[in-house]
Amino acid sequence: MKNTSSVIYEPKGRALEYAPLACNPWIGCVHGCRYCYGPSAFHVARENWNPPKLKANFLERFEKAAEELRNDPREILFSFATDPCGTPAQAELMHDVLMVAEVYGLRLTILTKNPIAARNLIPILAQNRWKLGTTICFVSDSLRSEWEPGAPTISERIDGIEIARSMGVEMWVSVEPVVNFADGLAAVRLARDAADFVKVGKWNHDARAKAIDWKEFHRQAAEILGDKPHLFKRDLLVAAGIGAGENE
Repeated sequence: MKNTSSVIYEPKGRALEYAPLACNPWIGCVHGCRYCYGPSAFHVARENWNPPKLKANFLERFEKAAEELRNDPREILFSFATDPCGTPAQAELMHDVLMVAEVYGLRLTILTKNPIAARNLIPILAQNRWKLGTTICFVSDSLRSEWEPGAPTISERIDGIEIARSMGVEMWVSVEPVVNFADGLAAVRLARDAADFVKVGKWNHDARAKAIDWKEFHRQAAEILGDKPHLFKRDLLVAAGIGAGENE
């Protein structure tokens, strides 16, 4: 396999379960999620995480990286540490990114809490059979507003999923992190009905996660998902006592 540049990188640890390559065009995010690990990972004060800042000369650097990775079969995730479509301006930049990726024959998947903002990307996503994902950790919008105060509502995210799927884009939902047992299960049920694929991960970087019965959560979530294509992340499986390598 070809090497990657500094703007397209190989994630390590639990992040590698989502994609073999990743790219974060922005430092920071507009959503203000209380569970976000980004500020600590990038050594940025939480109060300075919004507004997000585009990395210097990003498009030029991305095109150079894309040329180096021409026709690489590995999927690139946008993004782990930011929302690449958090605002309309960010979604506009992503359109330019996707056009570059198309030229060089790359494979992409986008994860955003704002799939409505990504609607202008849908034609190029569909044309290249690239995927679009959204995060749904809650069904209760009161919990959503508590934990994700700057993010779109859950109903807006469902609307975005429906629009994308109606136009031929494969949609996946990330139910991660699960910070509330009952609402996390409700989110798994909602994701099962709304999307093509579901990924479920536990709450990390917070001692309060120890209060959740992960074994029982996994049991009920697996029952809900049934034969729906899905992935339980390894950290959840380990917390449930299942082991590091088994999955549904």
